[in-house]
Amino acid sequence: MGRINTHKPIVLAAGLLLLFLMVDQKGLAQKPDTEPQNRQNQEVAKEEHSPTKAALLSAVTPGLGQVYNQKYWKIPILYAGGAFVYYLYDYYNDRFNEYSNAYNSFINKKITEYNGITTEEGLKQAKDFYRRYRDLNTIILVGVYLVNIVDATVDAYLFNFDVSKDLSLRPATLNGINNRRVPGVSLTIRF
Repeated sequence: MGRINTHKPIVLAAGLLLLFLMVDQKGLAQKPDTEPQNRQNQEVAKEEHSPTKAALLSAVTPGLGQVYNQKYWKIPILYAGGAFVYYLYDYYNDRFNEYSNAYNSFINKKITEYNGITTEEGLKQAKDFYRRYRDLNTIILVGVYLVNIVDATVDAYLFNFDVSKDLSLRPATLNGINNRRVPGVSLTIRF
């Protein structure tokens, strides 16, 4: 068996690292800072829009962080979702209380049947069913509240993010091994 040369991959990796470092240095050297005032204005604008403030506003009053981030269209969705989940919570809570009272009355021999259920086990199952879904909707309502806060925070972080049409990501075909065309992705930035 022949001896495997382990130095070639190390030399190749070192060469690639050196190439990346050289390209990075040229990139920095080619673009002088001609507008220091604009950069300071941009940094001030980024500092003015605080993710912490957006999170706190949404924590105090759901939807207020979305107002701060100027994402007004999200507020009706947030409140509609929260109202629907609260409606389900209220429905299941009323049914739980109803079947809980019926169960207690059945155990105390005040009634012999309730809504067609004539056994203690049947009433207990109905009571447990409604309690389970009431509790599930409580968890979902807390989840909607937390998603509101997370959404406001993420939107605040991305508030100054450039989403103009000058950025595009398109499918492309690239030259692969032996000049065979292979599918890939091309990132184009237009100035």
